[in-house]
Amino acid sequence: MSNTTNNRSVLAGVVLIALGGLFLLDNFRLLPLDILDHILSFWGIVATIGIVVISSSDNKTPGYIMLGIGSFFILSDILRYELGIRWIDAWEIFWPVAIIFIGVMILIRKDNIFSDKKKRNIDPSNRDMLNITAILGGGNVSVKSDNFQGGKVTAFMGGGDYDLSASQLAEGDQEIDVFCMFGGATFIVPSDWNVRLEVTSIFGGFSDSRKLQESNTGSDRELVIRGTVIFGGGEIKNYV
Repeated sequence: MSNTTNNRSVLAGVVLIALGGLFLLDNFRLLPLDILDHILSFWGIVATIGIVVISSSDNKTPGYIMLGIGSFFILSDILRYELGIRWIDAWEIFWPVAIIFIGVMILIRKDNIFSDKKKRNIDPSNRDMLNITAILGGGNVSVKSDNFQGGKVTAFMGGGDYDLSASQLAEGDQEIDVFCMFGGATFIVPSDWNVRLEVTSIFGGFSDSRKLQESNTGSDRELVIRGTVIFGGGEIKNYV
């Protein structure tokens, strides 16, 4: 059994024990507040999903985001409805913080600030790589390269279609790092490319919609689309 499977089993057991204990305490009126109602609310579910992602996924960033957002709104509701403290409307804080977070993410992704050594710097002048930042807009891009090496796509309230159908993939694994929030990205790839999708979606989706896939199992070339989509989406497709 893999470590991931073990982690999920342990997490499932811990969650069930904790939930059963809370139900038991609530039935005996031993909880000082209506904590159970908040845990079983929408934001409680968001926070729980965040814990699951943190415990079972290699990409833990979406889990931390969901846990933070869920916990923030749960705390706000407890202060307001249980303790009668209206310190501030939660949404008045959420949106400015969300905008600041997006700005920080764009800076980090642009210059690889605080990035680990495994991440590559994306040279904007390299025509064999994508380097797209779409904010409140975007557009369609066609890439013609005999040695396509992946790249990076960041979309906030924007996005576009990225046509790679006239390109050839470089040897080895080539990665496109994707981050979309309130936006999306569509990648059009040749039908004989090996493509692996490793995108974490939060209130959104990213799908492989290719209708025609030629067998290319002997190739050592693979495109990996990896990243995070929040309140957005995207897809991989090809021309039939």
